[in-house]
Amino acid sequence: MGIIIRQSVKSAFWTYLGIAVGYINVGIIMPQFFDTAQMGLVQLFASVSLIFAQFGTLGFTSVINRLFPVFRNPRKYHHGFLFLTLVTGIVGFALTAAGFIILKPWIVETNIDRSPLLVDYLWLMLPLVFMRLLFTLLDNYNKMLYDTVTGTFWLEFMHKVINLFLIVLFALGWLNFSQFFVGYILSLSLPVLPVVVVLIRRHHFSLKPQLSFITKELHRDIRSTMSFGFVNGISHVILWNVDKVFVNQYLSLSEVGIFGVCVMYATLIRVPYVSISRIAGSIIAEAWKRDDRAHIREIYQKAALNQAIIGTLFFVGLLANLDNIFQILPPGYQTGKWVLIIYSAGMLINTIIGLAGNITETSKHYRFTTFFLVLSIGIQFGLSMLLVPPFGIIGAALATTITVILNSGFQAVLQRMVYGIHGVTGKLLWVFVAGGLGYGVSLLLPQLPLIADILLRSALLTVVFTVIIYLLKLSPDFNTLLSARYHSIARLFSPGGKK
Repeated sequence: MGIIIRQSVKSAFWTYLGIAVGYINVGIIMPQFFDTAQMGLVQLFASVSLIFAQFGTLGFTSVINRLFPVFRNPRKYHHGFLFLTLVTGIVGFALTAAGFIILKPWIVETNIDRSPLLVDYLWLMLPLVFMRLLFTLLDNYNKMLYDTVTGTFWLEFMHKVINLFLIVLFALGWLNFSQFFVGYILSLSLPVLPVVVVLIRRHHFSLKPQLSFITKELHRDIRSTMSFGFVNGISHVILWNVDKVFVNQYLSLSEVGIFGVCVMYATLIRVPYVSISRIAGSIIAEAWKRDDRAHIREIYQKAALNQAIIGTLFFVGLLANLDNIFQILPPGYQTGKWVLIIYSAGMLINTIIGLAGNITETSKHYRFTTFFLVLSIGIQFGLSMLLVPPFGIIGAALATTITVILNSGFQAVLQRMVYGIHGVTGKLLWVFVAGGLGYGVSLLLPQLPLIADILLRSALLTVVFTVIIYLLKLSPDFNTLLSARYHSIARLFSPGGKK
């Protein structure tokens, strides 16, 4: 767990810092200066470009995650693995571009009246898809080389810092919306460049093919993994992004803006899963290679517990500050209150049991991941068509939340039945009790001025929750980390502590 903890802590640090910057961007500044349609365009471009980019990988991300250990050999540049990766990406982008050109007339026709901004800037979609496709492939490759920090730093943090700069320029009137949006597309495209630089500097970037290394059996494994990985990858991205597409199609680009802002708050809860799963996947793949189920079970249970602790703290923190959040946002965003609550609850459950999907994907039963994802997408489409028209953005939140919980649940049941691996333990109940007590104590605080209320209410809740978790000794990792931080601070303020 050592490398997982180190990498996940660094990734989580930049992710949470990026979320803080993103909160300033989307949660405070943008709603004051951008209309909801402009907000919706930014949200929709980010989601749709990711769907197209994932399509363009042709499932090769699953090959990276599952079969790279077979190629791993730094002295031989991993037997030309990067060459295979980039060739696949080029072919995938050509197919994606062709599909986009075919779909473009329909996209224009269905959005020209409801979402004219989308039609105006549609020409920027393909360049963005190309850059995001490259980043997806190269960042996954870099992740398997035990570096999850570089991609996270540039995508989750620096992109948002650049975006903050652009937003400020727009707010000051120094940029019009067209200039801002082109800058936004460039900032979202940028992260691929530092990943390439890191790979070159660490001597992991070689375009020399070594096709002779690929035996008939390995070639068969690659084709099979790509086939299932393609369905898995596109289904997974659709699962997390198609709700905005449904909102745009059934409602409007303005509703996408409101929906996207509220969902942004809920994504705080999912960060522990994202940061841990990025590095845990490679460790789990190596453990499957040894058929070390005990180690996989240990990783899953520790990850589930630690993610439950962090996720529960953020969930109750959001609930305690719900009125404060919508006091910050303009009045038009009040319709998204239940979106935030519903989405947050779904993210909490998903972040606890979600690592089961990584376990399935890297196991010999990886085909079940495809089955569960296709089933989940069918459920999501059905629920979206059923719930969005009558219930609007609340219906979209319900459709996505129900779907992601069911998908994670399917994976968790499979692990328990087939391998005897489970992540849910009785300790999770005490985490929820601690969260409930922290939330209850925070409600005792009288309403204060906005900033003071946010700071004091959040601090009170955090202290109560953290002390309970620490005293119960539920997580050795959490207690060790907390004790180390406490002693570091104590030494800093003790006589001679700075020496």
